[in-house]
Amino acid sequence: MHENFTEVLLCQYRDLIHEAILESETEHKTKLDIGKLNQKLQVICKAAHYDGLDDETINQLIDAAIPMLSLKAA
Repeated sequence: MHENFTEVLLCQYRDLIHEAILESETEHKTKLDIGKLNQKLQVICKAAHYDGLDDETINQLIDAAIPMLSLKAA
């Protein structure tokens, strides 16, 4: 039961991170507004801690979600 809850929680946070990335894209979707994205990710991290996820887990989700090419282009 605990594993199912954790997997659902991880899926929810993957979705939240993806949504934050989409909301932080510029109009032409060629760059990310890093400041805006950082603010959104800070809120997500605080919520993740409250829900019992550790830093390493949430950082892995963020790293997997953010394409490095976009970060270099910004």
